[in-house]
Amino acid sequence: MLIYIVFLMIFVGVTAALYQVYEIHYNINVGNDKKLSKADKSRLKVLSDQAKTAQQNHAWADFDQVAANALGPEFNRDIALVAFSEGEAGNYAIPLLRRKRRLSFNGDPDGAERSHIKVRHLPFWKTTLPHINIRAALITLVIVNCFMVQLLAAMTIYMISYPISTPLLAWLNEPLSVMLVIYAFIFMSLLVSKFDRYMHDLYQLGKLFKKKAV
Repeated sequence: MLIYIVFLMIFVGVTAALYQVYEIHYNINVGNDKKLSKADKSRLKVLSDQAKTAQQNHAWADFDQVAANALGPEFNRDIALVAFSEGEAGNYAIPLLRRKRRLSFNGDPDGAERSHIKVRHLPFWKTTLPHINIRAALITLVIVNCFMVQLLAAMTIYMISYPISTPLLAWLNEPLSVMLVIYAFIFMSLLVSKFDRYMHDLYQLGKLFKKKAV
């Protein structure tokens, strides 16, 4: 009975790995805003509307007030305007709302110099904004993990009739061991997906501050 449960879990693992590939592409192309909290979604709409109104009517006071409430009074108004007037919210506005609490301006009240901006990853660890986009490499890693899951699942079925005698690979003859490795790959892909979203947000913020500086 246990062996049937293990094979069922392997099948579920293959399905989950395929879904992870779909999910990371969906989040990039469609569902980026779905990772915002309800409060930040509301701020996104209000700030985008106010930025549009401010540019059309030169009514900066209302935008300044909304931006100060959402991003903090020390945040540079011009940078906020660039972020929320961008046609595609996923470029700057969404990353800014998601990561605003991690930004530190090192005493620069204008917050326009990229070199003065630090990202607080942990209470004891700060870095500058990244200038290299590693998204392609991380997506590739998720795809490779998915391929490995499918390969391991296929080998599990193959090993029923043709077990491996090589000591180094003998664990492949045990479906339970293969199942555990499969779920290790799935967990790795989950972490990579979260890391991708985090690092890409920071990369986009680096572009935002660089764009303002230019």
